[in-house]
Amino acid sequence: MPNLFAYVMLISWPLLSILFYKRLDTVTASFLTIMGGYMLLPVRVNIDLPLLPALDQNTIPALAALFCCRFIQKIDISLIPKSGPERVLILLLLLLPFITVMNNPEPVYNGAYWKSGLTLYDSISAILLAYLKILPFIIAVQIIKTHKDLMQIVKLLVIAGLCYSLLILFEIRMSPKLHTWIYGFFPHSWGQQARFGGFRAVVFMGHGLLVSMFLAVCLAAATINFKNNIKTFNIPCSIIVLYLFFVLVVSKSVGAFILGFGLMLSIAFIPNLIKKKIAIAIISLVIFYPMLSMFGMFPHLDLLELVNSWDAERAQSLEFRFYHEMRLLEHAQQKLYFGWGSWGRNRLADSVTDGYWITILSSYGAIGFSLIFGLAGFSIYKGLKMSVDINNHAEQSLLINFALLISIIMLDQIPNTSIYSWSWLLIGALLGRANNLNYRQNTPLKGSYS
Repeated sequence: MPNLFAYVMLISWPLLSILFYKRLDTVTASFLTIMGGYMLLPVRVNIDLPLLPALDQNTIPALAALFCCRFIQKIDISLIPKSGPERVLILLLLLLPFITVMNNPEPVYNGAYWKSGLTLYDSISAILLAYLKILPFIIAVQIIKTHKDLMQIVKLLVIAGLCYSLLILFEIRMSPKLHTWIYGFFPHSWGQQARFGGFRAVVFMGHGLLVSMFLAVCLAAATINFKNNIKTFNIPCSIIVLYLFFVLVVSKSVGAFILGFGLMLSIAFIPNLIKKKIAIAIISLVIFYPMLSMFGMFPHLDLLELVNSWDAERAQSLEFRFYHEMRLLEHAQQKLYFGWGSWGRNRLADSVTDGYWITILSSYGAIGFSLIFGLAGFSIYKGLKMSVDINNHAEQSLLINFALLISIIMLDQIPNTSIYSWSWLLIGALLGRANNLNYRQNTPLKGSYS
């Protein structure tokens, strides 16, 4: 059970956010509010109010950022983007929970016990939760405009990675203890954090896999700084890249290591044109993965054999995930378009939902999957499209590298669920910069190119 300090931290975070916005620029304050909340607030602790979704480490910082942008910084942040395909996607995403609820009035038996039918009350809560989850995206689209803004996000990611690495290394050496010491309980299975004769760090993110994916993203950001020769804390860029790579290695998460290492090499050595093709290929695979799996066109068995030839234990883990994916996919096809809804109706009695994609597909159907992953896919597409019209090589490279980074984040949603408030902040940052380039391209007389 969480201690009193856990709730004090949740309640106090908006007050700390006000301090950020009063003393720092909007981009930095928004990053510290949303990313800082994810990094420091307790996991699986929430304030549960009537009708409202649970207020936790993701939703409280997002609401605080919205409030501070509008009332501290006096920025006219629209609750819904005013134009563009993202506006349509978000409006449909907010309408979808109502349709899902109306399509699920009957109770269901999941193999062990009955799950009650959904009601209008459930649709209101689900709509609010859907909005709060993508609120960091909505904020970022409207505050990230220039190359300097996007570069600031990259710099802040590197700083966040460096600061958090100290806590990560402590837990790798001493075992995951910080969440228990500070908030009074351990947020996940202890056994899942034991790897290769040691431990994976959990810190305040809830699982070692989430920490490792966060490190992979920070490593990619450090590599972008390396390409642009931008120092952090006056430390040579190469030293930071090597240090974060070392921390990622000792974090003992094979999947995140592969993604992070691949990102590092791609950003550092691959030409921009090829990077664009890689990003498009990755997000296309992610979007079509459910269909490929449904029709037996994805090479699951070949992939298992490949992994088994390298590491039998990792192959067994992957096989476990594929097995539960297929069972949940069969269940999801019974409510293919709008899904089974909330309260665990999307799951079977003994199912394990590791991948974010299968959680969304089974809960909100193919339409919900298309809307959620479509937001990320459109952001990547728009970023890559607008990079063509940038004459400055450094600015063009940043947009392409950032799009590649987002595609890797989405790729991780096939085996894992690692997309939270900070991920949506980064996705929105990419689209915000791309939208600003599009606006300036169409209104060349209203300002200089930036």
